[in-house]
Amino acid sequence: MRSPRLIRKLNQQRGSSGQTRAQLRRIFTENISLKLFSLGMAVLMWGFVASERRGESTEFKFTTPIVFKNIPANLEVVSAPVDSVTLLVSVERAMGRTVNPNLFQVAVDLTQQSPGPINYSISEKNISYNNQPPPPGITILQIDPSIVPLVTEEALELEIPIKPRFFGNLAKGFTIDSIRIEPPTTKIQGARSILEGLEQIYTRPLDVQNLRSDVEMLVNLDLSANIRLSPKQERFFQAFIRVSENASRLVLRDIPVIFKNKRHIFKTSTSKLNVFLEGPEQVMNSLTKDNVHAVMDLSDYPPGDYRGQSPKIVVPETVKVLEQWPIIDLFVIKRRAKKS
Repeated sequence: MRSPRLIRKLNQQRGSSGQTRAQLRRIFTENISLKLFSLGMAVLMWGFVASERRGESTEFKFTTPIVFKNIPANLEVVSAPVDSVTLLVSVERAMGRTVNPNLFQVAVDLTQQSPGPINYSISEKNISYNNQPPPPGITILQIDPSIVPLVTEEALELEIPIKPRFFGNLAKGFTIDSIRIEPPTTKIQGARSILEGLEQIYTRPLDVQNLRSDVEMLVNLDLSANIRLSPKQERFFQAFIRVSENASRLVLRDIPVIFKNKRHIFKTSTSKLNVFLEGPEQVMNSLTKDNVHAVMDLSDYPPGDYRGQSPKIVVPETVKVLEQWPIIDLFVIKRRAKKS
């Protein structure tokens, strides 16, 4: 049998458990309308806060270059110490990931400006995004610097000769005879202080490495950043390079003079000549007095006295006759030559 003390303890535990269940029931059932109202307000407040967070903005700070536009035809920017500005931009969080800082541009509009120093004030109207005004959701917070100093000068147009430049070594035994540029001149534009005193403009270096024959090639001009071609100027230039083998010189003595078409009896002061020749080394090494001669066509000389004649020296096309001596005195007699 259970003791009276144990029975009382069990009854107390059952009573306490019943009270706990009653209390829990009252928490969920008493003032039910007030509790539902409080829950609704909590949900509304959470939605409001969430929507406010979705509308928060993100700030970007970056540097973007300055672009000059609408420069008058008679004006040139010669000094611009500041070539970029730093922007502080606010962007709505919803579009933050799609905004590209590289699409921002700061434009300095020089419409109706006059030559001289300028302190140009930059504001939001000078800033574009993807070539358009910044869309809603993008706010320009700061521009640094907001004042851009620059100097403009009168622009000139000048027609100037083109001079070639080249690099590299020709094939062994060859030299450059000439380099001709077509067209030989060009029209350029730039500031007065830069173009005044300029006498010529150069090509970019032409590659003549191992060159051994004539060649034609397109060339570009070596223009500095402050010089540009005139809008109406031809953009294509061509170089004509002529090369030749290195010249060698040779003296041949007592080469024979051959007289052709002998119709009359004649007499000459000499039948041998000395010659001073110049030509490619390889060709000159093959020449001797046995394969070089002079020719006089007597059909060109009717009977008479012809002093100081220089017969034609027969040599390869690439060889030049620099000098020949002595001169020949020719006497043609009015007597028919015997047919051989």
